[in-house]
Parts: sequence; C-alpha cells; structure tokens
Amino acid sequence: MTQETNKPQRMIEPYLIMGLVAFYMGHWIGKSIEEAPATVSTYDFFRLQKLRWFLENPLDHSLIDPIPSFFSLFLGLICFGAILMFYFRSDEKNTYRYQEEHGSARFATAEELKRFRDELPENDIIFTQQARMGIFNKRLAYAVQVNKNILVVGLPGDWKTRAFVKPGLLQTNSSFVVTDPKGLLVHEVGYSLKEAGYKIKVFDLVTLQNTCQFNVFHYMTTEADIDRVAESIIQGTKKSDHQGEDFWVQAEMLLIRALIGYLYFSSKYHDVTPHLAQVADMLRLLKRDNPDVKSPVELMFEQLDRLYPDNYASKQFYLFMRNFGGQTLMSVLAITSSRFAVFDHDDVRNIVKDDTLDIGKWQLEKTAVFIAIPETDKTYNFLANLLFVTMFRILPNIADEILQGRHPTHKPSDLLHLRAIMDEFAQLNRIPYFTESQSSLRSREISLDVIVQALSQLQTTYKDEWKTILNNCGTLLYLGTNDKDTMEYFSLRAGKQTIHQRNLSKTYSQQGSSSESIQTVGRPLLTPDEVARIGIDEALVFISKQNVFRDKKYNLESHPRAHLLADHPDDPNWFTYNMANHDIPEWDANVKKESVA
Repeated sequence: MTQETNKPQRMIEPYLIMGLVAFYMGHWIGKSIEEAPATVSTYDFFRLQKLRWFLENPLDHSLIDPIPSFFSLFLGLICFGAILMFYFRSDEKNTYRYQEEHGSARFATAEELKRFRDELPENDIIFTQQARMGIFNKRLAYAVQVNKNILVVGLPGDWKTRAFVKPGLLQTNSSFVVTDPKGLLVHEVGYSLKEAGYKIKVFDLVTLQNTCQFNVFHYMTTEADIDRVAESIIQGTKKSDHQGEDFWVQAEMLLIRALIGYLYFSSKYHDVTPHLAQVADMLRLLKRDNPDVKSPVELMFEQLDRLYPDNYASKQFYLFMRNFGGQTLMSVLAITSSRFAVFDHDDVRNIVKDDTLDIGKWQLEKTAVFIAIPETDKTYNFLANLLFVTMFRILPNIADEILQGRHPTHKPSDLLHLRAIMDEFAQLNRIPYFTESQSSLRSREISLDVIVQALSQLQTTYKDEWKTILNNCGTLLYLGTNDKDTMEYFSLRAGKQTIHQRNLSKTYSQQGSSSESIQTVGRPLLTPDEVARIGIDEALVFISKQNVFRDKKYNLESHPRAHLLADHPDDPNWFTYNMANHDIPEWDANVKKESVA
C-alpha cells in the first residue's frame, strides 16, 4: 500500500495503555477528593479545602475503587485525553513514507491501464494481451493523453512482427508506413488491408523490381530542401563516424549541394523534373580533360548564373572550386563519385527517375506503404532514409494547412493519423533531424514506432541523441534482449521497491539463544538479470508516468481480423501486387472510357 504523510507513524497501543492508567488515576484522585472530610467553610465549590486535605493525607483512600462519580469520570477523561495528545502531537518535521522507505515501485495492474483505452477497441494501439492505448488523444481523458511515439526492444525471434507490428496493422485505424526487412510483410497482411479499403504501395530496395518510384525532386519546393537532401544522402551512406573524415564530409557536402542545387534551379527554368541519378552524370563531366579548358559542368553553372544571378547552387559550387583544387579536388570528386555510383545501376536509376508514392496523400487517403530493406546489405537503404526525411517535411506542412484551415479542399476532420513503424531502425543509418521530427510530429497526427534489438544500436547511430529518442517516446515496449546496457536501463526504469527482510540468528552453546529481527530494505523491482529472464511469451510495458506492466505478449490469433492474414504463398489470402500498374485500377474507376475513345 502506498502512503505518504507528514505525521510520524507511531504505535497507538502503548498510548492507549498509558491513557487507561491515567484515566484510573484521575478517577481515584477525584473520588479521594470527594470523600475527604467536610470542611468548616459552607462554600467550597472548587473543593480546595478537600484538595488540601487529600494532599496532606494521600493514602487514606483505598487504591481500589471501581465505583465512579461524575467528578471522578470528568477528571479521568481529562487525564486520558492528555495522554492521547502526546500520540497525535506533530512536533516532528520529518517525512515518513510507510512501506516506501527505500522505493515505491510496483507492477501496474491491468485495471489501472484500462483508462488508457479508447471506448472503441479498433481505435487502440495494441501492446500486449491486456495493455492497449487509444490512438486518438482527443477521444481520451486529459490525464491519459500520452504521445503515441513508441520504442520497441526485442531480439530476432522475440515476436516483434507477430506480437506488435501485425496486430497494429490489423487495427486499420490509421495510414501506415512500415519498413519490411524481409519483404514478406506486405504479402502476409496486404489482403487484410486491401479488404479494409487501403491503397497499398511498395518501395522495394531488396529486389529493386516491381516497386513504386521515389523522386525526391518531386517534393523539393525551397532552397532549404537542397541541404536536407544532401545531408540525408551523406548520413544514409556514411560508413563510420571517425572525426578525421569531417574535412572530406564538409568538402563533399559543398559539392553535393551544388550539383543538387543546379538540378533544382535548372528544372524551374526548363519546367522538367530531374532525378538523383543525374548527379552521377554531372560528376563524370566535372573533371577537366585540359587544365585550360573549363569542364562541361563549369559551363553549366555559368549558364545557370546568368539565368538566376547569385543563386544558392552557384554559390556552393564556386566556394567548392575556389577552396579545393589540385589533388584535393580530385580526392573529393572520387569520394563523391563512389557515393553516387549506385545510380549507375539501371534498376536504381529507374526507381528514382519518377514518383508514384504520392506522399502528400498519405494522411488524406488510407494508405499502407511498405519499404522493403535488406537485412544485411545497407547499400540502397539511404533511399529509405531520404524517403523518411522527405515524409517528415511534406506531411507536417500539409497537416498544418489543414489544421489551420488553409487547405483548399480538406478540413481538420479529414486528417488521418499516420503510424510510421520503423522495424530494424538501425538499418536506416542516422536520419537527419529525427529527434526534432519525433517531438514535433505528434501535433500533426503522426507517430513514430522505433524498433531496435538493443539500446546500443541507438547509442551507436545517434550518439548523445539516443536519450532524446527515448524521452520522446510515450511508451516503451520490452520484448527481450541480451544487451547488458539495455537490461540495466529497463531495470532502472522499473524503479526500486521496499521489502521486509527477516534476520534470524542462533547461538549453539549450553546457553543457546536465538534472535529474530525484521527490517525494511530496498531492491530493484526487476534486477537486470530478471529483465533478461522474463518469459519468452512475456513483455514489459512502460507507459510514461506509470508503473511497469508485466503481461503476456499479444496473441495474434485472438485478433478479430486475424483470419485475413496469410502465412505462406499457397494461402488464399497471400497478397500479390503489380506496382508498375498499381494506378490502372484507380484510373479505370474514375475515367469514362467513352470520353477517351
């Protein structure tokens, strides 16, 4: 039981015993005074003469007198009350927390967590068998309005997909952007989403076939976007974090900004949409064959400067050319060319030359986007990194227009919640401005679910920012780990509890004796090894400002829509798709064929 009070916790029994003794003494003194011999004075209302006689002859009255009088009862009650006043005195200024002396941590109960649920079960985020949380804060009481960002920690085989990702998708209460490390998830849950009216898009970086296309230039509207794209490419393709590389990174950043900026400004004049593969083409044309003859790229920038004097791209290019020359320029050019060499593949060039993802519609139409990423090869994962950076800029802008009443066709009630379920988060490398996005997207009906195998993955990728990522998550879901730092973190997060410890000692001799004492001590609610040893089918749920909840992992078969899932290619619910022609059914449904005959 949790109890906090500023009153000392005293045992009342000794005070009751002393009070009864004082009561009898008061009664006995009262009877002794009453039975004293009569005085000469006819008026002695306060019995002062009898009191004087009693003080001179205190033992003349029998010590045992069970028969009370009104005066003796009155005097006895005064004595009893005086003793109780000592019990209720509050002269101590210490703070006492009974049974919480060393900590007040305990396990939360299922009943306590029910208040976080939505009245409609389909509006919940599913954590475990009994732990859920309503996804729409406006439908919940203010006291339980927690941000919906989630951090999930679990090893391979800890049911991250089965107990968390799939149940979340089956809820069909928002749009989804899901990283799919195996490329199987869309086949297993696609049918259930299609039945719920979802548009399904696949961005496949595993096979680079049968995939939607993503052209970042389609979403670039300001000069600031040039910096975002350049930094995302650098961060998404970074191999290490050695400080010695900083010089080359800064030099390379200037060059990449210049080339991307050229394509951005040139496209505005020529009214065409460029693509990232053209940066690789420009890199081939930057080196001078003759030291005295300007390269084609230099001539291109001169022409751009005439069209847009003093433009941002030209500033970056000339700053690069003036500060890096000779062998240094060749080294930077070689590093950048190596970084963009992936675009020499026809499949990669094809995937970025156009755009069919329609990011701007993801919160306006129920959409499920599956980003298939390789589990062991990060070569093309920078495109997923760039996709998230773009999404984190485009969607909040559209949401702000809608929420502020500036959107021409949609009102606030049209804005859908979007959950980004980022499985194998570490495979994406460091996403620029991720912590800033994580904290600001909440008010735009966007939540981010970060899924890692251990906290060390966050520490490696995000350095000091890993703590900010944790702080920005309203819920932590622990499914299992072998990482020491992760065990210690969740043990510390669970807190300390106060327990009673019994000490028993015996002395074996002719005068054998024994003693027993009970004292309160503190211990972690879950020690690090206990965190590691929770059951295979168990999970720990840490909701912001709540005690940890220990529960069974969610049983996928218990979901009302579980029958719509598929397990293997022979399953009738196995979902297949053709992303090359994924817009044709929509076109057929909305265009009258006779009008285009």
